[in-house]
Amino acid sequence: MTCKNYIVTGEDVNDAMVMESTAYISYTLRLLYHFLFANGYSKERLNALHLGLREGNQELVIHKNLMFTEPFFVEMKHCYIEDKINIKSCFFNSINECCAEVTKEVEWFDPIRKQVIVAPKQILQHFNSNFKLSMKP
Repeated sequence: MTCKNYIVTGEDVNDAMVMESTAYISYTLRLLYHFLFANGYSKERLNALHLGLREGNQELVIHKNLMFTEPFFVEMKHCYIEDKINIKSCFFNSINECCAEVTKEVEWFDPIRKQVIVAPKQILQHFNSNFKLSMKP
């Protein structure tokens, strides 16, 4: 499990000052990249290894709106690895209310060969040690 604190910025909100759906997805991906960076895989290193992430389907459930300038934190709670990586992130406000949940699919992608690849074992071990990992038999 990994988490990170943020504040809702002007780029994240609509005209009513409510955080937009696209911002939730963006923060979910930022947290994934933060997790990879904390485990020694910066974007530069991923590029050198010819590893990228390709986004797939996503599901967003908003329980309570996050507003402009409101502090919040995102927690990557679950990570399921099957053919695709399915990540579940939860968004909490400053009083620890769960405001939103995002379930996001991503795939490892080789940008040189332009094809989806299996999760690299050296990276997979970091997911195994930090999450209750579920894999289909």
